[in-house]
Amino acid sequence: MDSELMHSIVGSYHKPPERVFVPSFTQNEPSQNCHPANLEVTSPKILHSPNSQALILALKTLQEKMHCLELERTQAEDNLNILSREAAQYKKALENETNERNLSHQELIKQKKDVSIQLSSAQSRCTLLEKQLEYTKRMVLNVEREKNMILEQQAQLQREKEQDQMKLYAKLDKLDVLEKECFRLTTTQKTAEDKIKHLEEKLKDEEHQHKLFQDKKSSKKTKCIKRGPPWQICSKFGALPFVAEKMRTTAWCKAITPDSEKSISICDNLSELLMAMQDELDQMSTEHQELLKQMKETESHSVCDEIECELECLVKKMEIKGEQISELKKHQDSHFEGPRQEDHFVVGNRGPERQIWETEGLIY
Repeated sequence: MDSELMHSIVGSYHKPPERVFVPSFTQNEPSQNCHPANLEVTSPKILHSPNSQALILALKTLQEKMHCLELERTQAEDNLNILSREAAQYKKALENETNERNLSHQELIKQKKDVSIQLSSAQSRCTLLEKQLEYTKRMVLNVEREKNMILEQQAQLQREKEQDQMKLYAKLDKLDVLEKECFRLTTTQKTAEDKIKHLEEKLKDEEHQHKLFQDKKSSKKTKCIKRGPPWQICSKFGALPFVAEKMRTTAWCKAITPDSEKSISICDNLSELLMAMQDELDQMSTEHQELLKQMKETESHSVCDEIECELECLVKKMEIKGEQISELKKHQDSHFEGPRQEDHFVVGNRGPERQIWETEGLIY
């Protein structure tokens, strides 16, 4: 537009303008309304000059430019205001953002402090937990050791219990054997008592027969004394031959020998029974020694109590057996004393018996 204006103005002086634009007032009414002073100032000479139209046109274009510039200025002001507002908003937003950043930074610092505090507390807890873990490990090890010790003790107790049971079974077997032996001894004792009673009855019978024999002998002595002395009778009738005397003595011996044989058999039976009872007593004493030895070797109190009970029973049995042996010896001694007196009578008093036999022979 400046080039056209310059061309129109310059062309008016050097050469005619290429075109002359006559503005119509109808089209430029707003511009005339806007700039009435300029049109009034212009003289009619200027209006009727040849370059007036170009000048007017240039002025109009200049006015338009000014108007455009004014519009641009207002638009620029508006834009500047908008930019200032946006800058203020941006500044405010930036301040808010910086404030938020500061707040977030402070919060982050605070969080870091909190985290550091929590971390330190967690570390202290970790150390405490480690100590507790070590303590629990030690406790577990101690418990395991105690458990192993208890298991070993239980195994030892089980073994001791089994050994005690084995010993108890052995003791029970021995007790059964002892009971059988006791039963056998009681049976032998009963048989011995029966034999002793039988022997006592036989001894009583023998004593009764001996008394009867002595009564007869005393009665015959009295008869012989009444009839006279035996040597007178012998002188009258003469002495009996030795053969007769011998036959009579042998007959009397034969009459006495069955009783003596019975007494000898009784004595043999008594001696055998006495030996058997002494053997049983020796066996009991050996068992007593074995039980004492076992009692010294054992350590459990229950087994010792059982052995003590067995020892007490065995001692009672031994005492009973000793009493039986003493009674049997008394019976044996009393039985031996009777035949000895009878033998003394038969052997030592052979002279008077001869006289009695002679008198008997004379009587008969």
